[in-house]
Amino acid sequence: MNKIILFTNIKGGVGKTSCCALFAQYLCENGYPVKVLDADIQASLSRHRERELAVNPDAAIPWEVSTVDTTDRQSLQSSIEEAMQFDGVVLFDMPGTLNAANLDLLYKAADLAVVPISYDFDTIDATGIFIKVIKGVKNIRLVFLPNRINSTENRADEMKQREETVKILGRIGRVTPRIKQSVVIKRYSTVSPLDKYQKAAVEHAFDAIVEQIKQ
Repeated sequence: MNKIILFTNIKGGVGKTSCCALFAQYLCENGYPVKVLDADIQASLSRHRERELAVNPDAAIPWEVSTVDTTDRQSLQSSIEEAMQFDGVVLFDMPGTLNAANLDLLYKAADLAVVPISYDFDTIDATGIFIKVIKGVKNIRLVFLPNRINSTENRADEMKQREETVKILGRIGRVTPRIKQSVVIKRYSTVSPLDKYQKAAVEHAFDAIVEQIKQ
């Protein structure tokens, strides 16, 4: 089984990279072969792995992570073709922009796009713009991942806004259960297993993504 999954949105601060890393580990611990390609110009995930290995050079590597150059179309195409030969799930941590060169190649190759979101107006507006652009490239399946959700925000107007947002996004793709705002999500690792608190925080949302991957 080969699946190409993008973690993507144009709004910063929604936890795209942390969710990608946590999901890679979750897949790995559930028996899926997985590798991650870091397509973000900041290379945050790759640099996170480098820092962890600098501290613990003997750490076992649960899944491979490497960078890809999105500015070189031929090189990016070669990376995509190689990814499509991998017998497992390939996750791309995408740039937080639609202006980076050659992203159309990644969106056309993908089986699924996971879109981390929050419920504030700025994020929802940016996500709406993102959806219009990406659907113009390919009618890709979308999974919306509510992340860093503050569980104390439960005023009537806030809950109504959330319900309306989920209803609208549900017409476009799958909306997963939320991942609550928590320090255990921020302190993700690219070499260590999920602890019980991390697993409890993500498992319902990540199981929903796995269901979509199986389709």
